[in-house]
Amino acid sequence: MVKIRLRRIGTKGRPFYRVVVAESACGRNGKFVETLGIYDPVAQPKKLEVNEERAIHWLMAGAQPSETTAYLLNKLGILPKFLELRPQQKKNYTFLDKRTAAISVTAETTETA
Repeated sequence: MVKIRLRRIGTKGRPFYRVVVAESACGRNGKFVETLGIYDPVAQPKKLEVNEERAIHWLMAGAQPSETTAYLLNKLGILPKFLELRPQQKKNYTFLDKRTAAISVTAETTETA
């Protein structure tokens, strides 16, 4: 299976990532098929650049983004465009619509106290 995921290339304490398409059996920094873009979480403002055309191509070909990469693609508006083309795939990305249960439980306990 082909995945769209982050490949860390930054140094210790200064992460920098490339958004790549890779076989799921390969390691985090192992062999990859294609580089789609970059993500720099340290820069202010955070730098995120992804080739939209190639990302949609790989999504249409069946590549599955990791959860973090799905959040980033959603932020750029690439994932919504893909879901317009393939609405039946929306069920695979339900985690983008929900808040984590831990946050809501913590908020609930502080209100009752």
